[in-house]
This record gives sequence, C-alpha cells and structure tokens, in this order.
Amino acid sequence: MSKAGPGTYVTIEYDAFLESGTRVLGTNKSEPFVFRFGSGEIFEKVQREIICLDPGAVREFKVHPDEAFGEFDQSRVLRVPIEEFPKGKKLRRGMLLKVETEPGQQGLCFVGDVQNDHFVLDFNHPLAGRTLKYKVRILDVNQIT
Repeated sequence: MSKAGPGTYVTIEYDAFLESGTRVLGTNKSEPFVFRFGSGEIFEKVQREIICLDPGAVREFKVHPDEAFGEFDQSRVLRVPIEEFPKGKKLRRGMLLKVETEPGQQGLCFVGDVQNDHFVLDFNHPLAGRTLKYKVRILDVNQIT
C-alpha cells in the first residue's frame, strides 16, 4: 500500500474551521479532493502534515495565515467615491465584484461598507489573516505511473 508523498496522487476528505469552530472550507462525502502530491494544488503545510500517511489515517493541525491565504493587508482595502460605481447597479455589502485593476487586468474584490458618498472594496481573500484548523482524512494513495 502506498503512502502519501512525492510521486503519488492522493485522495482526501478535509474540513477547515475558524478558531471559533465555524466550518469554512471542505469536501463533501460524494466529492473528495484528489491532487498530485507536490503539484501546488493544495497548501504546502497540508502536504507536510500528511506526508507518509496511509489511507485511513486522519490528521488534525493548524494552518496559519502565512501558510494559507496570507495576512490581512490594509493597503488592499480601498475607499471609492460612490459616483465611480456604474449607475443603475445595486451595490450591497458582501457582494463579489469583478473590477479592472489595471488596463486589461481584472481582479475580484468584496464590497465592504456602503455609505451615501463612498463604498469600500476589499481585495484580500475572505480568509486572509485567519488561522484555520484542518482535519484531513486520507482516502486513497496511488503511485503515478
């Protein structure tokens, strides 16, 4: 039986929780996650925690912001005059927007506060700055042929 590591495809179920216990990421029973070990498809910290584990093994560990979605960066939060938002569109707190960040470049951001004269765009990942507790179960490990 193969162990998780370089040269393998690994099938896992996982859940990620905030420190409060709220589940924020994960698989469901009918759709596990399959990745090629070392490919960058999953956080390096997760790979370090599951290397050499056999199918059936379960591991719980913390993933700090610098090992996942990064630290919260206040410089990525912008205050924008309301007149710069297209007329006729509804602007709501929490909505996801695709915006032009530079000519020909697009990025995603979340709408923060909405006031009469301005709104706030947050280009941080929603989980930036958060420590996550992961629970990973190895379902299968296959050698790459």
